[in-house]
Amino acid sequence: MDAYEINGGFPLAFAYTFLLPNKSATAVVVLRHSAFSIAFGNAMWEKYKIGGSLKIIDPETKAPAVKNPFLRPTAGVLLVDDMALDRLLDRGVVFGACNVALLIQSKMLAGNAGVSAEEAAKEWAANVVLGITIIPSGTWGVNRAQELGCTYCAGG
Repeated sequence: MDAYEINGGFPLAFAYTFLLPNKSATAVVVLRHSAFSIAFGNAMWEKYKIGGSLKIIDPETKAPAVKNPFLRPTAGVLLVDDMALDRLLDRGVVFGACNVALLIQSKMLAGNAGVSAEEAAKEWAANVVLGITIIPSGTWGVNRAQELGCTYCAGG
């Protein structure tokens, strides 16, 4: 799954719907561009004002997200509860997060937290949700997944 936009969480929904009829399959999701923020826990969303800065609306509050709306959401908030990031990780979905997006977005949002771009990049790298791997670039990750037999699906 090439997740290049948050798209209301649809990259996660697409991974879920791929696995639904394919019980023994594995899904690979590459979080790149603005979808990178899915890789963070709530503290980074709050500190760096990710929802307000990137215009991401929390489906629960209908306001700019101050927490990751896709990580451990309240039951019934997402289209399907099992599309939540934590549930997909528990199911064995492989997630890669683009280092280029990390560097660019941390630099863009460093001022929201009152830190330098370098400090933000270090903090972002240290606070990716457990089970998500930072990869050199998202396009690299999508390409490598295809080389290993994954089919391509745009996640929006």
